[in-house]
Amino acid sequence: MAVDIKHTYQGDLKLDLIAPNGTAFNLWNRTGGGTDNIIQTFTVNASAVPAVGTWKLRVNDNAAQDVGKIDSWSLTF
Repeated sequence: MAVDIKHTYQGDLKLDLIAPNGTAFNLWNRTGGGTDNIIQTFTVNASAVPAVGTWKLRVNDNAAQDVGKIDSWSLTF
């Protein structure tokens, strides 16, 4: 799974990959401090959940001082 998220303080962000059955896989949990952006590839062992269906990327910005955007994300099985 690849993400390209533009944000001025990656330590504010929490990222979860949500499987079609509702299982959440945490990718990022408010780490990285004041570094800009999350442009990264993650490996997720999702073998225990069905691959068929709609997968979602959930991003929470846990601070009010700045904003960001999801430029892109992709999921490859």
